[in-house]
Amino acid sequence: MDSNIIQKGGFKQKYAKNPAWYWLLFSLFSFFLLPEYISPFILFVAFIIFKRQWTKEGRFAKVGTLGKIELVLMCYMLLSVLWSPTKLDTLGCAGLWWAVFLIQVMIYNLARTKAKIKRVIEVIVASAAINGVVALFQMVGFLLYANGLIPYWLAVPTPFYRDLDTLVYSAMPFKIGTKMWMERASGFFSNPNLLATLMLFAFPLAIYLFINAKNKRESRRAFFGIVALCAGVAASQSRAGCFIMMFTWIALFIIQIKRHSKKLLEVFVPTGLSIVPAMLTRYGIISLIKHDTIETTIANVDGEEAIKSSIAHFQIWGSMIDYLTHHFWAFVFGTGFGMQRTGEILAEVYGLKKPHSHNFVIELWAELGIVGIAIFIAIIICAFGKLLEINSNNSKSITLVFAVFASTISFLLFGLSDYIFNSPKQIILLMIILGITQAMSYVYEKTEIHSPNDLVHVAERDWYNIIHQ
Repeated sequence: MDSNIIQKGGFKQKYAKNPAWYWLLFSLFSFFLLPEYISPFILFVAFIIFKRQWTKEGRFAKVGTLGKIELVLMCYMLLSVLWSPTKLDTLGCAGLWWAVFLIQVMIYNLARTKAKIKRVIEVIVASAAINGVVALFQMVGFLLYANGLIPYWLAVPTPFYRDLDTLVYSAMPFKIGTKMWMERASGFFSNPNLLATLMLFAFPLAIYLFINAKNKRESRRAFFGIVALCAGVAASQSRAGCFIMMFTWIALFIIQIKRHSKKLLEVFVPTGLSIVPAMLTRYGIISLIKHDTIETTIANVDGEEAIKSSIAHFQIWGSMIDYLTHHFWAFVFGTGFGMQRTGEILAEVYGLKKPHSHNFVIELWAELGIVGIAIFIAIIICAFGKLLEINSNNSKSITLVFAVFASTISFLLFGLSDYIFNSPKQIILLMIILGITQAMSYVYEKTEIHSPNDLVHVAERDWYNIIHQ
């Protein structure tokens, strides 16, 4: 009992010394577990505590070069209100980006040691793994119900907050449309594609923790996280999610085959065992449901939904590109930030009842024009430049750089088939990975890139480290 008191007292002392750090960890952990109309308020509280602590200590929160470029983009989002026909939607969506930007500021200013960067990653992976476990139970529960083995009330609800969401959204003064998926798991998210985004985002980070585990306990914990993430993306039945997760494993295996082939082969076991059956059921090659138990039109039965979805995506992309190339202002400056106008264009001009472009490049182009796309590309280039600058002269730094790089690429690749800035829980992923990138750039030894020659030198050095470390 005395030891417990000592431990509690120790935590209280640590918390009193740096409360903002613990609120950052709590925000990162809880953001993906709570409903989207609650999570941002936790972040606001955390930022207020962070700001008060920084003010008390006479310090100023920094945003860095990368953050300044993001501020330019977010200011442009607000500026687009001037020509947006859906001004309230534009203001709301732009405000959402400004809100979740706070997490990036906190990570950059608080995660100023290698140990803290690792802890941030551990918390994100833990939260994602819990989502994966819940998604697995949702899918198993649905299959048992669909095959007449359990009553409906016994299955884990999907979305998890289905009843609460209905209650909250119905009380809003404006309409919020959500599709209450039952046949595809979504964890604590409102949509299976949102869940898949988190699973892909966390997958390379979990592999980094597994490869660099200090002991068997850390190794088992990281491996369990990987298993949960694989199960989560499989339960979401996201085709793009499954393909990208497999692609990520292949890329990491090829790059790190010299030092970590054994552990990456271990990772392949849950990856392959989850993704292959998921894809076979998604396209109707195998079925896990007896046709005579319940009426359903899901992909598990005949795969038609997956094929129709692919055709619809091409129609949406072609329609939006046609519109943008025939409207100069929209082409250059966009129609105004926010998806509402895109949905109206698809419905009114092309007869497609879709909420967005199902492609983040086309959607940002539609909302912010070529100007917005150029600023966003500048953000990504700056982020990748900071990762390249890091002197990856040991195994841990190499695997961390590749994990963050792979996480960013996986996130963006998934956005080519779905809009990855559709909710606070997706937007914050971009802010988190950019915050981690900034923190790494501050903590780790680096060679700054000022010219093309510097870029060549850094690339040669990193390639040498990959081959010889």
